[in-house]
Amino acid sequence: MFTIRKARIITIAILVLIRLAYKDIRYYYYPTQSQNIINNDMQNKTDIPEESLPKHHTALPLNGTIYFDAIDTRGNTGYIADPTLFRRSVLEWHEQYQNATYWDRINYYPNPIGKSTIVDNELSMNHICSLTEATGSGKELNDRGIKIITEYVKVDRSPILRKVCTESPALPHERPKLFCGIYTHGPQRNFTRLSALSYGWKCDGFLAFSTLTAPKLGMVGLLHEGEENYHNMVQKTRSIWSYVATHYLDQFDYFHIGGDDMHVIVENIISLLLEYEEDDTTKEQGRIFGQLASKGSQALFLRGGGGYTIDRIGLKKLHDYMPNCASDVIRYDEDNVITNCARKLGLHFGDNRDGCTGQQRSHSVSPGIIANAKGLSNSAFDEQIRFWAGLQHPASKETCQGRTTDWI
Repeated sequence: MFTIRKARIITIAILVLIRLAYKDIRYYYYPTQSQNIINNDMQNKTDIPEESLPKHHTALPLNGTIYFDAIDTRGNTGYIADPTLFRRSVLEWHEQYQNATYWDRINYYPNPIGKSTIVDNELSMNHICSLTEATGSGKELNDRGIKIITEYVKVDRSPILRKVCTESPALPHERPKLFCGIYTHGPQRNFTRLSALSYGWKCDGFLAFSTLTAPKLGMVGLLHEGEENYHNMVQKTRSIWSYVATHYLDQFDYFHIGGDDMHVIVENIISLLLEYEEDDTTKEQGRIFGQLASKGSQALFLRGGGGYTIDRIGLKKLHDYMPNCASDVIRYDEDNVITNCARKLGLHFGDNRDGCTGQQRSHSVSPGIIANAKGLSNSAFDEQIRFWAGLQHPASKETCQGRTTDWI
């Protein structure tokens, strides 16, 4: 039986396999042999019972405006997280363990939050690599999906500036600063930690908006209007964007947000941002972009599966408009609601497909589903397949032969 637990393990497997495929070459050279890391914090790691975690979230009534706050590790409100702390902490850890592998980072980087639903052997290399089509996981993870990750996707080892379909290395001063944010909650803290240690540390700033606070993992206990549940994601996302805009607007050039099952190929998204930096025609307008999708007869929106990106001017406009954006809406589809608020602000609104090949760079489904795109029977995704088929380059394994920026 395909259980929620199995689905979570599959998502973790996809995230891990993606990182294995890219090997973090841009940041460190990792040998095949793991370093023997002595880390007292990790040798004594223990489970933390769910009921003992800090209860950071308090349900607040909808008041027709916008509410946001965050709580520190002692439960005090007014907490302003440092979005650069996690990256600096990982880099310092790698200075101490210079030959550490990806698996060393996952297993030995200090873990102040304990384990939740994932046990040690489920994060072992042998276990992850054994999760193939034979496990009964179906479309989510299969040999063809793994082949897409390891053979089809191209990764920029250093930022590339593309002008009119020609490429040149980007100068260091040209690199825009990227903030990455994810929405999550306490029970998913292992997903959050895996996302953070897989790609979050490569972003210039990283925060995971959760129900608990762990500064050295970038986790922030966020307060927002309404209940903490999936069907209230619109209100949580309104508060996330308001918190980010209030505290970090001038620190970063672009802001990318998605869920805890998202994976961002930071190397490629930086190159994508350089393309946007070269386009002077929409700079003053403000920009929001990702993977375009349709929902019946409604206007186009940006799918949240792999996340979407907004620039500094766009975020400032969205923040100013936020009290009027879905102030009393209780829904789960925050991508549809929030990006449609952005459409009202005169932002340059569009997809991030490759301008030369037409290939999609954001993917709101897993590699395994992409590999099986033509044989899907899911009605909701069938609708998207038909929509994408009208674009220059529809969803298929060939979609991923370019420089993918994000997955779910």
